[in-house]
Amino acid sequence: MVKYFFNKLLSMIIVLTVVSTITFFVSRLLPGDPISLWVGDHPTKEQLETAKKDLGFDRPVYEQYKSFLVGLLKLDLGFSLRTRQPVLEELSHRFFATFELVFVSMFVAVLFGFLLGLFSAIQQGSSFDRLVRGVGYLGLSFPLFWLGMILQLIFFGLLKWLPLQGRSSGFAEADIDSYLNTGALLLDSLIAGNMELVGDALIHITLPALTMVFGVFGLVLRTTRASIIETIQEPFFKTYLAYGISKKKAVWLSAYKNTLMPVTTVSGLSFGLMLGGTFLVESIFDWPGLGQFSVLSILSNDFPAIMGVTLLYTTTYVSITFLIDLFYPLIDPRIKSADV
Repeated sequence: MVKYFFNKLLSMIIVLTVVSTITFFVSRLLPGDPISLWVGDHPTKEQLETAKKDLGFDRPVYEQYKSFLVGLLKLDLGFSLRTRQPVLEELSHRFFATFELVFVSMFVAVLFGFLLGLFSAIQQGSSFDRLVRGVGYLGLSFPLFWLGMILQLIFFGLLKWLPLQGRSSGFAEADIDSYLNTGALLLDSLIAGNMELVGDALIHITLPALTMVFGVFGLVLRTTRASIIETIQEPFFKTYLAYGISKKKAVWLSAYKNTLMPVTTVSGLSFGLMLGGTFLVESIFDWPGLGQFSVLSILSNDFPAIMGVTLLYTTTYVSITFLIDLFYPLIDPRIKSADV
C-alpha cells in the first residue's frame, strides 16, 4: 500500500510540473500587450519601460521561468494585471464560491444518478426504465449555456420562484460577515445556525447547480445502469436467485458493490468536467467564483491570473483523482495486491 501511495504521489507531482511548464510558455504566446494593461491608457515611453522592468519582462524567458518556479514554490503567483491585486489573494476570495457550487452539484448528480440507475437496471424494460433513460439522454444532450438560460427563463422569468443570478441577497451578505466566514455560504450559514441565511443560499445555488448537474447525472446514471445489468448476467448473481433470494435483495447484497468502481471513476472524471463548466455557468448566473474570474482574465489578457487559475484547477483535479486512486484498493483489494 505504501508503494502504491508513493507511485500515485509521484505521478501527481510529474503532472503538476508538466502543466505548470506548459501554462507558463503558452501564456507568453498569447496575443496582446500585458504591459499596456498594467500601466493603463495612453502611457508614456518611460512608464512602459518602468512597468516592463517591474514585471520582469525585460529579462530572458528562461530567467522569467526560473523566477516563476521559485515563486510557485513560495505560493507567489504574482499580481493580476487587471485588478492589481496578488493572484493568490484573488483566487482565495473566489475559491469557496466555485467549489461550493461544484461539490453541491457533484453530490446531487452522483446521488440521484446512482440511485436512479440502480432502480432502472432492476426494472429493466419497464416504463420507469425508459423514462429514466430518456432523462439521462436529455441531460447529456443539453449544452450548458442553453440549459442555464432556459432555467432562468422558466424559474425566474415565468414562475418567479428563484433569483436570476448572484450568490446571495444583500441582507445575507451583510449578516454572514458577522459569523465564522469560511467563504462557503451554506456552511457558514449552517455553522451560524441561521436558517434564513441557509434558505437564501439554497435558492441562489439551485439554478446554477441544476445546470451543472444534468450532464454528470446522465453519465453516472448510464454507468450505474450498465454495470448493474452486466452484473445481473453473472453466474454468482443467478446463484442468489436460485436460492430464492429476490432480485432486489440480491442487487443490494452484491451487485451494487461491483458498480462502485466504474461509478467512482466516472465521478472523478466528471469532477473535471464540472470545473470546466464553471466558466460558462458562473458567467451566466453572475456567480462570483473562479470561472467568472477566469473569463474576465482571458478577455483582458491577464496571463498571471490565467496561469493561477489553470494551476489551481489542475491541482484540484489531480488531487481528486489522486484521492480516488487511493480509494480504489478499498473497493477492490486486488488492486492493492497487484501494486504492492
